[in-house]
Amino acid sequence: MILYTVAMDTSLGALLAQHNDQGKENALYYLSSTLVGAELRYTAMEKVCLALVFALQKLKHYLGEHEIRLISRADPLKYILATPVLTRQLARWAVILHQFNIEYVPQKAVKGQALTDFLAAHPVLDDSPLVLDLPDEEVMQTEIKKG
Repeated sequence: MILYTVAMDTSLGALLAQHNDQGKENALYYLSSTLVGAELRYTAMEKVCLALVFALQKLKHYLGEHEIRLISRADPLKYILATPVLTRQLARWAVILHQFNIEYVPQKAVKGQALTDFLAAHPVLDDSPLVLDLPDEEVMQTEIKKG
């Protein structure tokens, strides 16, 4: 799986993609969010970290045990995991990051990053809370009998 993230002054964006059998990258999921309250006062690097954590929380059911290639302008993994004294927020984010197999890939000029930048620049106004639980997530298979 490939995860593109971007953080702007007032918004975040993410794009989850995957290579198909022909090696072409296909977009699977788009995300964007508007920063509010204290989030607007985060440093640029904290916003980059927030973009990653936001995407991981929203997409955790899709990512599962997959290896994630993170493509971003900055390396939030290095920032969070190498900071000697973590704030409460960064410590919480570090716990979330340890749940995933993430490899940082430095950003190049790529189509996926352009889409992510666009999403962050034009966030969808969404007041709904982040719901991390899927209904019936423990159900693996169901059988439907007709007639």
